[in-house]
Amino acid sequence: MKSIGHIIKVAILSTLIAACGGGGDSGSRDSGYSGNNDGNDTNVPAEPSRLVWDTQLPVASFAYYSSVALSTDEQTLYVGTAKNVRNPSAGNDVVAAYNVDGSILWQHSLPNGEEVRSSPVVHNDTIYVLVEKRTGEFTKAYRDLIALNSIGAQIWRKRVSTYPNQTGSGLSKVVAYNNQIIYTGLDIYAFDAATGDVLYERLCHCSERQDRFMNGAVNHNGELVFFDEGKVLKLNLTDYTLLGEFKDAETFEYDLVLSTPAIDSNNNIYFGSEAGILYSFDDNLALRWRFELGTPDVIEAPHIRSSVAIDESRSTLYFGTKSNENSEFYALDMNDKSVKWQVAIPGDIYVSPAIGDNGNVYFASETDYLYSYNPAGELEWQVDLEVNVTWSSPAIDSNGILYIGGLSSSDLSASDATGKLFAIQTDSTGLMPNTWSKLHKNNQNTGAGQ
Repeated sequence: MKSIGHIIKVAILSTLIAACGGGGDSGSRDSGYSGNNDGNDTNVPAEPSRLVWDTQLPVASFAYYSSVALSTDEQTLYVGTAKNVRNPSAGNDVVAAYNVDGSILWQHSLPNGEEVRSSPVVHNDTIYVLVEKRTGEFTKAYRDLIALNSIGAQIWRKRVSTYPNQTGSGLSKVVAYNNQIIYTGLDIYAFDAATGDVLYERLCHCSERQDRFMNGAVNHNGELVFFDEGKVLKLNLTDYTLLGEFKDAETFEYDLVLSTPAIDSNNNIYFGSEAGILYSFDDNLALRWRFELGTPDVIEAPHIRSSVAIDESRSTLYFGTKSNENSEFYALDMNDKSVKWQVAIPGDIYVSPAIGDNGNVYFASETDYLYSYNPAGELEWQVDLEVNVTWSSPAIDSNGILYIGGLSSSDLSASDATGKLFAIQTDSTGLMPNTWSKLHKNNQNTGAGQ
């Protein structure tokens, strides 16, 4: 059992981290920045606009946390809305469905001033999303998991958390595996995807703790991998046995993880942390290596909130860092953690990159720009979205069109500030296959290796 001192210290650290993070502040934009191969590059040749379309969200809120999910036929886009926790809730947030031409298909209105602090997951033509009733920057009344059909009607709703205290920064996620939808938080639940019946629960009974965003991923053996209080755990999703954990000493003391695990074809696990450490564990949860951005520190930047994208054909891992004007984007060798290349980006990168089938990697930052780098680390092009992007990460369809959500170009604290959804033409013709090439692995955001 953790000591009271440990609990208090971790709670204080979480509060401080959230207070200095979260991004999306329109005052953080460095519009005068220019440089050579380091973001906002003035030497990049001009070319025709890559913007296919952009559209405002249907309510005065943002695509702050939610990454776009695509239907399996790629004809429909799904996204949820929410304001930054530093702003009052919009009060009328929605889960929205768009046609691929940018027109609205339907919107599912959330009751009681709920908001979406997760990315939709599409599984068997059903859309799963987490919604919560936030009462403050660090408090909530509850969090529910809802299932919607393809026309936006609710099929079922289940409560997954009533813990009142929560970490300010971060976002929650669910994963889909076979006939199950799995939620990871302080409590762990597996639900029947069709009915919402509880198949498994692991209850924490720890109301004194902050409800963390303990995001999971499913490896190629059908095991849920997640990080909790200094431990990486694996849960077998057939018989629900907890398969292992590593010792606290192998991670930095009081470290927090807001990113989501990425898993390669050998079931090696990769995730970044608030201490600025990228960890890699093997299938037996033995530490393979750790890559430190500097002297590890949970409070002081740099932090790694971006989740890893993997290009196994080139043995390369991609991720971004949060370090204000000193943020960077990295390409690491996935086996020996050597730096293949890195570039300075003038703004925090919470976004998890997406890798196209030609090897180009795409990501955005909190200084409005969407970037495309080739595998050699050369900037191919950049697009000024004119709005910040915080947690929303790219999806890429089989026509090479990238979809991403963002904030508002106006004052973010204004009650009528409204975010946007973008469609951008890339040089790829889809995601890189046979690898963990984006957040949640695929365009449906299932988060499962199989």
